[in-house]
Amino acid sequence: MIRNIIFDLDNIIIRCGERDSLDYKKALLNCGYDENDYLEIWNAIDKYEKNKITDENPFYNSKDMIDYINDCINKEYDYKLFNELMNVSGENWTKKVILREDILERLYKKYNLYIFTNYYQEVQTKRIKKVGYSKYFKRIFGADIYGVKQYRSSFERVLNEINATPNECIMIGDEKDVDILGANNVGMKSILFDYDGKRDKKEIQLENYIVIDNLEKLLEIL
Repeated sequence: MIRNIIFDLDNIIIRCGERDSLDYKKALLNCGYDENDYLEIWNAIDKYEKNKITDENPFYNSKDMIDYINDCINKEYDYKLFNELMNVSGENWTKKVILREDILERLYKKYNLYIFTNYYQEVQTKRIKKVGYSKYFKRIFGADIYGVKQYRSSFERVLNEINATPNECIMIGDEKDVDILGANNVGMKSILFDYDGKRDKKEIQLENYIVIDNLEKLLEIL
């Protein structure tokens, strides 16, 4: 019996995309750097997870991330830039909430709600608080503390924290090779939000998941 819903955050609760990279300009200016590097930094961070995170070491690491950015774009950014990037992310990446509050409130009345995100826990906690949704979630789990979702060990850490078995939980996410894969790895059911019709086309064979194109359909399924 499903008792717990584990949500991804980006593009499930709050929209996040390349346009948000514009906010990095503020971080660069605050640290005395050239603001025109903002998009290169965005792209480097996007590649960091794919190229530096492994099953043996599945955790986001701030020092490693800055080192990776520097290597990617041949810069020598100081660690203070990381703090500024996280500040602007937490404060500004809240422009478009896509999960309506009435849907969330109805689910909240029936289930324990959690967030498991492939980003830094403190940043995502700030974002959820800023949009007024923190009251609905019991816990937020970030990749810097619990690891990235696509690895079994990361999901197991979260399940251990909430004292739940896989058959008591369901994962809701928009990345087939991250959210749905991670849930599959521990034998958990999942729901793929295919908002652009491309999410389910990734060439990876998985089982035990449902595809939806509208978040309102969660109320029909759950």
